[in-house]
Amino acid sequence: MKQRKRLYSIALKIAAVYSLFGFLWIILSDRLLNFLVRDAEIVQSIQTVKGWLYVLVTAAIIYMLVDRYDRSVQKSQNAYRRLLENIADPIFLIGSNGQIIDINEAAVETLGYSRKQLLDCTISDVAPSANEKEWEKAINEAGPDQRFLFESKYRRKDGTSYPVEVVACVFEENEQKFCISVARDISQRLKTMELLLQREKMDSLGGMAAGIAHEINNPLAAILGSCQNIRNRIFNDSPKNLHIAQECNVDVKAMREYMRKRDILNMISTISKAGERASQIISSMLNFGYSNSQKLYSCNVSTLLDESIELLSSDVNFCSTYMFNKLRITKKYIAEDNPVCCVRSEIRQVLVNMIQNACEAMAGKKYPPDEQPELILRTKYEKEGTIIEVEDNGPGISQNRLKKVFEPFYTSKKVGEGTGLGLSISYFIITEQHKGTMEVSSILGEGTKFTITLPNNSGKCS
Repeated sequence: MKQRKRLYSIALKIAAVYSLFGFLWIILSDRLLNFLVRDAEIVQSIQTVKGWLYVLVTAAIIYMLVDRYDRSVQKSQNAYRRLLENIADPIFLIGSNGQIIDINEAAVETLGYSRKQLLDCTISDVAPSANEKEWEKAINEAGPDQRFLFESKYRRKDGTSYPVEVVACVFEENEQKFCISVARDISQRLKTMELLLQREKMDSLGGMAAGIAHEINNPLAAILGSCQNIRNRIFNDSPKNLHIAQECNVDVKAMREYMRKRDILNMISTISKAGERASQIISSMLNFGYSNSQKLYSCNVSTLLDESIELLSSDVNFCSTYMFNKLRITKKYIAEDNPVCCVRSEIRQVLVNMIQNACEAMAGKKYPPDEQPELILRTKYEKEGTIIEVEDNGPGISQNRLKKVFEPFYTSKKVGEGTGLGLSISYFIITEQHKGTMEVSSILGEGTKFTITLPNNSGKCS
């Protein structure tokens, strides 16, 4: 609309200048000619020359006006193009039929197409969720200069997609409607929001876990203490025990034999073991609820991985249950391992937990004859820190479960086999106490990979 008004104003100016100049030229030149020349033939000849001169002068004036406007338009277009090309977000000019009309360089770089390829595309080629008929209807029903803000997913040339926040504006030009949109990649923003949400969840559940642990700890201590006292009172030949038994006319040997035959000793042991397991869970909950202020030491991550493998291989029960000795372990360590600042016992706890989970997952998969369970331990050194990867070729984890693996008390194991605290505590140790990152990726049926990034040695090691 503004462009059309401007063109109308310029056309009006040219017509006014042309009319005014013509009027003045005819009146003044004729009067001057009649005053100076009396010969009719000479007047006729001069009239012809005067006409040609008028044409040349008016043509020059019109050319100057048009050239001035053209330069102004060119300058405006160059400024517009520079503005578009210097914006880091992809910008699209789209017709009401969904055809892409113009783009900036950021759109070419982000989507991986050439400019020509993109200009041959429609909005549905870039945003698969967009329907061209619905697009056309929405654009035609939108008011002039109406703005929209929405989230979508754009697809690159290689087939990968990424989330975007789109700010779009509909405008009308020459009785046709167009839409100009800016699509900002919000992958990092969503990832940050997810991490913040996870952190809030961990903090709130951590406080709750610590509170529950304190409430359970006292009666649990009484149970374990009482079990120990029962053993001492019955199976310890202390002078006081023998004296009380004599006072009550109780045959200690007969009583012990009775308790053995009635399996009471095993019952006490069962209570004691259950109490000890509960105590370990309580300890984990307390560690989860409160950060530890242990000193940091310079450690070699490759050594920590080897120590974790050695620790698990010495667990006879674990090795027999999950056939740890038949597992193929592939180590891909960097040649020169860079030391990291960490609490050695805590990082080893995290690594043992991840390796143990990988072994348990692989034990539940049936492998073809030409394949065997494989655990890949990998270390890398990058600018952001030292990276540790623990990868298996187990059954993998579904996307729905993948989002919950770091949540406290979430477990896919059978009741009694897991507490759901292992990975959440590991996540807490890495992110909160070591200021690192912990991520997981998985392909169902192919395997799972946990990735830990620990900050490089910052000089704060003891």
